Amino acid sequence: MPQWFIATVFALLGICAAWGIYRSLSSGVAYDEIYRFEIDSNPLGFATVIAGRILVIAFAIAVILHAMGFIGDPISMLRAIFG
Repeated sequence: MPQWFIATVFALLGICAAWGIYRSLSSGVAYDEIYRFEIDSNPLGFATVIAGRILVIAFAIAVILHAMGFIGDPISMLRAIFG
């Protein structure tokens, strides 16, 4: 796959995650298909969902930087850490 395509796909993924964070923080509710976390009734679940979206953004930035040639492969770095 061309590097520009990989960077574009992960940029869109990061933008979607950032939009999800913005929407959740402005409404106070984070949800998916199964669970609904309100900041008042379940702050730990709400914070976990926001943290997961932040990790998606961080991974997307790492893949974009790799596609542009600034850093090494983040997927092989994760394999070395966990495998």
